[in-house]
Amino acid sequence: FLGVILSSLELTADLPAPDRCGSCTRCIDACPTDALIAPYQLDSNRCISYHTIELKGAIPEEDRPAIGRHVFGCDICQDVCPWNRGAVATGLPEFQPRLVPETESAISPTAFNPPLEILAGLREEQFQRFFQTSPLRRPKYRGFLRNVAVAMGNSRQEKFRPLLETLASHSDPLVREHALWALCQLDRTPPR
Repeated sequence: FLGVILSSLELTADLPAPDRCGSCTRCIDACPTDALIAPYQLDSNRCISYHTIELKGAIPEEDRPAIGRHVFGCDICQDVCPWNRGAVATGLPEFQPRLVPETESAISPTAFNPPLEILAGLREEQFQRFFQTSPLRRPKYRGFLRNVAVAMGNSRQEKFRPLLETLASHSDPLVREHALWALCQLDRTPPR
């Protein structure tokens, strides 16, 4: 997280942070969209977090397959960083998966990683109620459905076809475009 403190207090500047990465390139090697282009250099326009959270329009077709099943954000670079392995998990409730309101219990016992078929079936009012205090509201309902469609297409699971066909007739052209793309991904799946 980035933060700023505004103060009139005279402060002495700290020394620059030491380079702890050395020759490690795990984050660069693990990034599925090649958004980490060099040490300490990020092409944010290629980042999964940008595509699934900040981008308001269509996700470029060439980037959609690398998004995988990510519906909101990505922490792959953080997951592979050896400096994060020793981090101690906090017990603070603000950092725990949120419990789903009882009326939404069909979604998942928590808001952590609910099934794609449940997410695809959320109506806008459910989305607003369920995620009212969550950053998941950032991409808005249409961006959320766009992301769900991409994740279902990348899964290549035939069980998502009826849901994607429903999304392909959605009133929003952004949702329709991504659902149609996802249906094409299912059609490219070799028969089992």
